[in-house]
Amino acid sequence: MKDSVSIEWQGEFLDLLPDRAVYWPKEKVLYVADTHFGKAATFRKVGIPVSEHTTKEDCSRLANLVKITGAEQLTILGDFLHARAGRAQPVRNILFDWRDQHKELSIVLIRGNHDQQSGDPWPELDIECMPDPTEAKRWDLRHLPVESPPRPYLAGHLHPGYRLSGTGRDTLRNPCFVVGEERLILPAFAGFTGLKNVTLEPYEKLYLTNGNEIILLSKTV
Repeated sequence: MKDSVSIEWQGEFLDLLPDRAVYWPKEKVLYVADTHFGKAATFRKVGIPVSEHTTKEDCSRLANLVKITGAEQLTILGDFLHARAGRAQPVRNILFDWRDQHKELSIVLIRGNHDQQSGDPWPELDIECMPDPTEAKRWDLRHLPVESPPRPYLAGHLHPGYRLSGTGRDTLRNPCFVVGEERLILPAFAGFTGLKNVTLEPYEKLYLTNGNEIILLSKTV
């Protein structure tokens, strides 16, 4: 796919996509993490005026990824909804409309820490909810990264980012993928979310995305 980067990981080829997702062509599985749907509604609940356009934009991005990859399964690595307050009618309407347009798509959610508080998605969305971790064919699917894992894993949660420094005081922070021998950490898919600088483990690689291309920043540490 255009502007994606193909990597070999655990004996399989995976595509890192600029729009903060990973695609496994062999199994036609699209992975994303930390969608945090309803975060804007949660802010509005406490009196902070934030438009719901962020949920619409994220659903549009997700629809485009499903289309360009031809994915038959979508696996969300935790934090589908941001909070229980995000279970608002406008959020429900947007997600239901999106699901109606992707009725044949199988969707799996690995429950994250926010999901424990917000509860599982509405049953009508037909999303299979699984515990953290869940064993898959070649690796485990997690939300929370762990040290010394029994099996290699894909995870989210960290919202990994990297700060680039230019001349003077110019800086730029972008989401990134962290790829190591035993773990692959995805950036947060949600557009309305923060970033956290990550500390790389030995021999990990960091792939930065600016939304249009993938840039390898670190070969080894």
